Amino acid sequence: MTPVEQIKERLSIVDVVSSYVKLEKAGMNLRARCPFHSERTPSFFVSPARGSFHCFGCNKGGDIFTFIEEVEGANFSEALRTLADRAGVDLRSTSGYKQGEAAALYEILEEATLFFEKNLWTPPFALPLVRGGLGGVEYLRKRGLTDETIKKFRIGYALDSWSALRDYLKGKKYSEQLIEKAGLIISGDRGYYDRFRARIMFPIANSQGRIVGFSGRIFEGLAPRSSKSEVGAKYINSPETTLYNKSRILYGYDKAKRAIMQKNSCIVVEGQMDLIVSHQEGFDNTVAVSGTALTSYHIDLVKRFTDILILAFDADPAGLKASERSVRTALEKGMDVRIAKLPKGLDPADYILKNKTGWTESTASAKHIIDFYLDFLREEGLKGRDLSKQITKKVLPYIAELGSKLDQAHFIKKVADLLEAPERAVQEEVQKITTPPQPSPDKGREELRPPPLGEVGGGYTLQLEEKIAGILLWQTGQGNARPDLRSGQALTRFKQRLEKITGKSHDEIFKKYSSKIKQDLIFQSEMYYGDDAGQINKALDELLDNLEKEILEGRLKELIIMLKKEEKVKNEREVKKILEECQKINKRIHEIKNSRFSSLGRPGTGKALGGKFYEKK
Repeated sequence: MTPVEQIKERLSIVDVVSSYVKLEKAGMNLRARCPFHSERTPSFFVSPARGSFHCFGCNKGGDIFTFIEEVEGANFSEALRTLADRAGVDLRSTSGYKQGEAAALYEILEEATLFFEKNLWTPPFALPLVRGGLGGVEYLRKRGLTDETIKKFRIGYALDSWSALRDYLKGKKYSEQLIEKAGLIISGDRGYYDRFRARIMFPIANSQGRIVGFSGRIFEGLAPRSSKSEVGAKYINSPETTLYNKSRILYGYDKAKRAIMQKNSCIVVEGQMDLIVSHQEGFDNTVAVSGTALTSYHIDLVKRFTDILILAFDADPAGLKASERSVRTALEKGMDVRIAKLPKGLDPADYILKNKTGWTESTASAKHIIDFYLDFLREEGLKGRDLSKQITKKVLPYIAELGSKLDQAHFIKKVADLLEAPERAVQEEVQKITTPPQPSPDKGREELRPPPLGEVGGGYTLQLEEKIAGILLWQTGQGNARPDLRSGQALTRFKQRLEKITGKSHDEIFKKYSSKIKQDLIFQSEMYYGDDAGQINKALDELLDNLEKEILEGRLKELIIMLKKEEKVKNEREVKKILEECQKINKRIHEIKNSRFSSLGRPGTGKALGGKFYEKK
């Protein structure tokens, strides 16, 4: 059995996907909002029977490997390693498996983490230092961390040495070039030397919990003896590497994502200690941005599990500025952005340790960003034109970003009351603020659909054709689905009728679809109709009725144009011929309309069109 087969045998598509998005039952399948693009209505489906996923919004789909590649931005080898670790499949014992560079970098970073952890807990550094400072463990305990928390977050210590880590990793047979690529050593005039020296080390993990980098914090008043120039550098972080991109990593996300889903909210703090103390004290739905603004990718990570984003940055000017930079991005993504107010001079870690109840209340009663800024401006004591200018600058752009007109009206009234101005005036100011339309992240990537089968007809005709083709492809055994039209005669009848309506053989009809589009159509049919053969028969009759009606109505419009042209030149023979054809078409349309199934084929009146996917424009 190959590694891929072993992994698929041990991990289900539901197990893998549910660790990233919140799934809900949808008949035989499950659905969620797509993790790959922004959407309000779920169009991302998971089929346990097929072991696959598909999004009808962005057209991405595949198996567990494809999912990890997309969600982690990984190549196949990295996805294989990630899933093998999760499934307990040993790739090293598999003949033919060749370790890639990324896998080697992961191993180096894991070895470095173990090295730093050992340093922290091994004397003399684990004990109070002779120099009068605190040892690493004592320092962290003084900051409020328990030994259990220190071990859970794998906090360590980088020795006060130019080469301790380099020598350790070289002893493990890793090359200096590869260690440099992991961001752990620097090339200088005298060779390679350790990037991190005499620092408390915080490992940074990706969403799967694998170490991708580090943040090193200097002790209070204790600089590395090996480099006096670094006294002012409180934190040193890993550089951008193949594995580490700070705009795509949220510190603690791997430990917080399940709690974010369960609590339906995500608290965002700035630093590692803020996050670690939060988790230690039970606020395990917390993540940290670690020295960078909250990015669009960060928002997407959070949005997989919740729409509620609680920003809890330090209550100083820099903290407020960080909130301001992040809010617009979050609002553009449709997030409910709230601000948890902190006492002046305290960061979240200090506040939690001093007043856990206060922090609980602060996060539970976090105010919407607009209410937060209105209160902030009131507290600043601004009045008149000064207040009006600040509201125009800080508040109105956020009101303009709100997706709900009712929410907009609510806050417009609040602003009008505060300024003692007419609501209409505030509304006009909001309307002046225009946000450039955001291009779809997948614009241009969707595969072009073929034109309709019939010679006439628009988007609705194409929708009907695709639905019919999907069911027939599914029931003829193409794809992984089990056919449910057990009567060969029934299937033949449907194919013959399709050919009669379109004037083309069913083979010719199916041939025009690419294999990817075929799989999309088959998946949708299976998802919607399940095992109900009676429902499938009924749906095909309805769909074919409506397809025939659409094509006939299109032909009728063409004939009317032709009729006017022939009447103009007084061609009585052609006029008579056209009128006879119009009469036949009208008669057939009337028959279809009078059919007892006619009203069920349209969206909203029956199941034939499969919900929102086939809504006539």
